[in-house]
Amino acid sequence: MQDIFGFLDAKQWLAILRIAVGLWWIKSVLHKPLREFVQGQMADWSLSLADNHPVPAIGSMMRSLIAPNRSWFPYLVVLGEVAVGIGLTLGLLTPIALLVGIFMNLNYLLLAGVKPRDRSVNPAYQCEQGQNLNMIASQVLLFVLASWSTWSLDSLLGWL
Repeated sequence: MQDIFGFLDAKQWLAILRIAVGLWWIKSVLHKPLREFVQGQMADWSLSLADNHPVPAIGSMMRSLIAPNRSWFPYLVVLGEVAVGIGLTLGLLTPIALLVGIFMNLNYLLLAGVKPRDRSVNPAYQCEQGQNLNMIASQVLLFVLASWSTWSLDSLLGWL
């Protein structure tokens, strides 16, 4: 493969991007006040976003998913973020980690990345849009270009 900037080839640059995206997922867990997050903060904020969603059908759907599962749903979110972060950083089951990451970012974008009817609920919705769109674009690129072929446990173990 062709060297880029005379230093690394394209597959190695993709591996660096994959690792960076994985570390970003891990950082997203580490910046949360985990105890408060799982004890209701995440569910309360998500439900307030659902109640203020500009598309009532989407808000209703989100509410019906989150409200009855508020005791364990935050744990699922944290587990998903940790699994995607470890998977991408180590290159372990990378295609699955990328698809889960894309799915999670699409859901975050759908709920937190739209302008709520009451902006005080999420004044940073545009930041959510930018972050999630960039993560989705990066993860799609990593998936399409098979970023697990270099510097990954997948390639080391011969899994993919």
